[in-house]
Amino acid sequence: MAVLSGFHSAVARLLLALVISVGLAGVVASQELPAPRVMVIDLNYVMANSTAMQGIQNQVDEEESQLEHQMQERENELRQQDEALSQERGQLSTDVFEERRRQLEAEFAQYQREFAERLEAMDENYAEAVGEIEVTLLRIADELASEHGANMVMPKSTLLLVHEDFEKTQAALERLNERLPSVSITP
Repeated sequence: MAVLSGFHSAVARLLLALVISVGLAGVVASQELPAPRVMVIDLNYVMANSTAMQGIQNQVDEEESQLEHQMQERENELRQQDEALSQERGQLSTDVFEERRRQLEAEFAQYQREFAERLEAMDENYAEAVGEIEVTLLRIADELASEHGANMVMPKSTLLLVHEDFEKTQAALERLNERLPSVSITP
């Protein structure tokens, strides 16, 4: 993890140096940059409080509950089969017992694979749904910036202080809720 963090840090320094050098070249060429007109949106707040995101979370909670219930039922079935096999052990030949044990272990392994695949599919569906919200929010931020004459939109999380005149969080949330009231996480 430290290597990855160091890598990201090195990449960030390289990008910063590139931006500075390109920026300086642009300043030298034009000698003047446009005055910054900043708009701020609290992206975390908008995402957390949008009806679409709340709907996604409710869907995820419901799917997880159903999956957990199905998982418990299946585990109970496998456990009962294991107990029944253990009780029959004295009545079965070693070969028959070992064959049934292998079958039960294979069934358990298959169950674990299926469970992992379903979790992975849920994660992918969740990521796609959140991505749809993020893309819509980006478009809304662009629209708001145009309407308010902003040439920069910054996330509130990166700023220490923000005057309320710059903040357009509530407008972004309202538009997101109008434009994308819900998103389904099922394909």
